[in-house]
Amino acid sequence: MRKRSGRPPRFAAVPNETVDDANSLDLEALGLLTVVLRHRDGYEITLPEIAEKYGYGRDGLAGAWGLLQVARYIIKVKIQWARDNQWSTEVVVYDTPATDDEIQELLASIAAEDNVRVAKLEPPTKTARERAAKHSAKVEAKRKSKPERRKVDFDVPGETGRGRRGGGEDQGSGAAAPAAPATPPRKSAAPKKPTGKKESGRRLTQAEAAAVKLVETAFPEELQLPSYRPPVLRDAILEALDSRSVDVVVERVKRRWWKHGYEEAVMPGGKGIGSAIGVAVALVRPSTDCPDPMCEDGVVLDTKVPCRVCEQRKEDRKGPVPAQRGGSGEGQGDGAPAPRRWKCRSCHTLGKSGIEAPEDGLCGPCRKDEQEAAAAVASARERLEQAEARREQLAREQWIELVEDAYREHAEREQTAAEERERQEAEERKRRADAEERRRIQEQIARENPELLAYSQTA
Repeated sequence: MRKRSGRPPRFAAVPNETVDDANSLDLEALGLLTVVLRHRDGYEITLPEIAEKYGYGRDGLAGAWGLLQVARYIIKVKIQWARDNQWSTEVVVYDTPATDDEIQELLASIAAEDNVRVAKLEPPTKTARERAAKHSAKVEAKRKSKPERRKVDFDVPGETGRGRRGGGEDQGSGAAAPAAPATPPRKSAAPKKPTGKKESGRRLTQAEAAAVKLVETAFPEELQLPSYRPPVLRDAILEALDSRSVDVVVERVKRRWWKHGYEEAVMPGGKGIGSAIGVAVALVRPSTDCPDPMCEDGVVLDTKVPCRVCEQRKEDRKGPVPAQRGGSGEGQGDGAPAPRRWKCRSCHTLGKSGIEAPEDGLCGPCRKDEQEAAAAVASARERLEQAEARREQLAREQWIELVEDAYREHAEREQTAAEERERQEAEERKRRADAEERRRIQEQIARENPELLAYSQTA
C-alpha cells in the first residue's frame, strides 16, 4: 500500500485533540498513527515490517489499523489504472479525522489524475467496526464506574498550615506551625533496643514497592483506607513480607477479614470499625501466638494440616467445664461431661457451644464461600457458553464476509479479463482490416500499372 498525503504538512507533532481521542483510539492505534504520519508521501506501508521494527505482533497492529480506519484517520482508496486495468490500494493519512467533504474532494482529485479509470473508497471491515464499538463501550463503562476519591487531610511532616498539627488543636488553613517548646524534651539515658521493624521513612526498592502495592490491593474496599498510606502500615506489610511470600500475605488479609468478624462489622447494622489503619495492620501483621515458624493462623504452610501446637493451646485455654450447681435434672451437678463442640470441616474453626453441628459440617463463612464458589462456577460456565456462541457467530460472519469478498474479487477479475479480451479482439480485427486494405490497394495498383510488376519484389 502506498501512502498519500491527506493535507499539506503543518507540523511534525500529533495534535492534542488526536492524543485525547480515547473513545476512538487506544495507545497502540495512537502509536501506529504517529509512525505512519512520520513517513513521507510514497512510503510503502507494510504492517509486518512495522510490527517487526517495534516488536509488536501483526494481528495487534491489524486491529489498531482497523481502529484508525473506522475513526477516519486513515482512508483507503482503491484505484483502477487505465494503462493495464490493474487495481492498487493507496492510503491517505490524516492527523485529525477526515470529514465527508474532504473524502469527496480526495476521490475527485484522484479520479482527475492521468491514467486513472476508477477511484473508489474502501470501507473498514465488519471486524474493525465491531472492535471500535467494543473499545468505545469499554472506555465509557470505565469512565462511568470510576469511584469518587475521598478527600482526607493528614499531618504531613514538613508542611505547615494544613489540617491538624502535633499539638492536637485545629489550626486554620493559613495558620503557621506551632512554635517549638521552650525546653527540649528529656532524653532517655538508656539506648533504644532494636525492634526488628523496617526503618521508617527510608526509600523502598523497586521490588519492595511492587510487593507492598500487591498486598495493598488485597485490602477490601469496605475498609475505606485513605489514599495516603502511613508508615506504620507500610512497616507492618514489610515485616509480614520478611517471612512470607506476597501470595501468602494476600491470602492472610482476605482470610482474616471475614474470620475475625470485620466483614460483619462493616455491614449495615454492624458495630462498625474504629480505625481503618489499625484494622489493616491487624489483617497483615504476623501472628505471635504459635512458636512454629511455618504456622499460618493455625495451619502449617508446607503440609496444609492444622497446627498441633495451636490446637493444644486452644484446648488448654478452654480448661475443664465446671459442673452446674443446683437442680436435680439429668446431667446437672453429677459430673457428666459437657457436650463436645463441633468443628468446621473446611477451616477447622470450633463452633459455638450449645449449638449443634450443621448437616454439611460447615461454619457460616465457609458455607457462604462454597455457595459463592458454586455461583461463580455456574456464572463462569454460562459466560463460557455465551462466549463460545459469540465466537461461533463471529466465525460464521467472518466466513460469510470472506466468501463475499472472494466472490467480489472473482467478479472484478472476470470483468477485467473480459475487458482485456474485448480490447485484444478489437486490435486483432483492426489488424486484419488493415492487412486486407493493403492487399486490395496492391492488387488495384497491379491492375492499373502492369508495367510496374517487373520492378515489384512480390511479382
